[in-house]
Amino acid sequence: MRNAATSTEPIPRQTRPGAPSGAARPWKAAPYWFLNPLAWTVLLALTTYQLFVPARYKPRCRYTPSCSRYMALAVRKYGVLNGVRLGWHRFRRCVGFVPGGEDWP
Repeated sequence: MRNAATSTEPIPRQTRPGAPSGAARPWKAAPYWFLNPLAWTVLLALTTYQLFVPARYKPRCRYTPSCSRYMALAVRKYGVLNGVRLGWHRFRRCVGFVPGGEDWP
């Protein structure tokens, strides 16, 4: 068994959900998400939801970072369009019959 720290193999990048494995392109990171006013609007809406909606009205999330926290991280990492798309796919997975666990963007 090889040690992951000494391995020379490249680390696989995250690909689009639902895309075929051979034709999938990796997501590109958005280095300047903080310059986009739409990103600030989405993050403000998510923060408002997290702070002001009572816990009894929020569904319990099956994953370690909650779905709203996941979407905020994805918006910061991949930009508004890809981040909201990833967050929506995560929310759709959270509602089904999946065991859950740890899932990071």
